[in-house]
Parts: sequence; C-alpha cells; structure tokens
Amino acid sequence: MRLSTILFLFICSNSFGQTNNYQNLIDTAIRGHGSLFLHSKPLKVTRLDPKELWYYFENARDYSNQKLDTVMFSQIIQNATAADTTLWKDNELPNFILINERSETISKKYVVQKFKLTDKKQIKHFTKYVNRFNSTDISNRVIGYYSRPIFDNSKTFAIVQWDNGHSYLGGGGGIMLYQLKGDKTWKEYCVILNWRY
Repeated sequence: MRLSTILFLFICSNSFGQTNNYQNLIDTAIRGHGSLFLHSKPLKVTRLDPKELWYYFENARDYSNQKLDTVMFSQIIQNATAADTTLWKDNELPNFILINERSETISKKYVVQKFKLTDKKQIKHFTKYVNRFNSTDISNRVIGYYSRPIFDNSKTFAIVQWDNGHSYLGGGGGIMLYQLKGDKTWKEYCVILNWRY
C-alpha cells in the first residue's frame, strides 16, 4: 500500500513538472510578439526543409551568434511531420483572447470572464480594446498565430513558429529555437528563420 502511494505521488509530481515545463515554454514563446488576440488553430510548421540544414545553421550563427547542433535540429525537422495541431485552449493561453475565425466578433462578456475583471477601469479599458478590434477591417486585424512546440528527441530543445501577418502589407513571422535550462525554464536559443510581409 505504501509503495503504491509513493508511486502515485511520483507519477503525479512528474506529470505536474512536465505540464509546468510545457506551459513555461508556451509562455516564453508567445510573450512579446505584440497581439492580445491569438488564433485558436495552431500553425503547422511547413517552412522547414531537411535540405536546408546548412542555411539554418548559418542563420543561427548570424542572427543569434549560436552554433546549431545539426543532429538535434534534424530530429526537430523529423518530429515536425507529426506535430500536434489540436486547437489552443483558454487554460493554455490565459493571458490572451482566443479567436476561431478572422471575421469573428469578440464578446466583451468572454473577455471579462476570462480575465476575471472586476475593476471598472479595467473593464472599460478592455471594452475599448475589444471594440477597436471588432470595428477593424477583417483583413487588417492583428492576430497572432503560433504552432505548438516541436521538440527534439531529448525534449531539451524545441521550436515554435509564429506569424502575425495581416492584410499582406505588414507583419511577419519566424521560427525560434528554445532550450530548456535547468529542469523547468525555457530560454530563447536562436532564430532559425524569420520573414516579413
């Protein structure tokens, strides 16, 4: 009985640690790209080509002054072919407003409930923000798109692809490589690719 209890607690704590690692990676990757509105459908990483490994190696060196481990990155490229594309959920992205369609009208009630707003000033601020988004031409709405992380086989490196293009006149995207430091903190390691519209 005692052994089964210890085993159960170990499995739960290990699972909790993996969940926190994954959440830390998502938070690190999405922070700082400038949009409160994110599309609920993850990007599928399609811009990686195994034949371009040398190009990625040079990008990592030129943009980030880092040496790219080509074996590790080959694993990521291979793992990208079976990437998870399940829809993002509110609990995975608690600080962002998820939308399902570019033409979607955002409900003020959804934002107030999601962010648990009670202060009238905060409600007024977010109401203005949502109203501005809803009144913006559909093609000019700034919406962030993100892939789910794709890991190497050791699960100590991962990439995330992002894009925020709108109206084909502004925005851009990229593929960033992250490295797990210690047992739970993900740090940006280097730029693999980036583009502008």
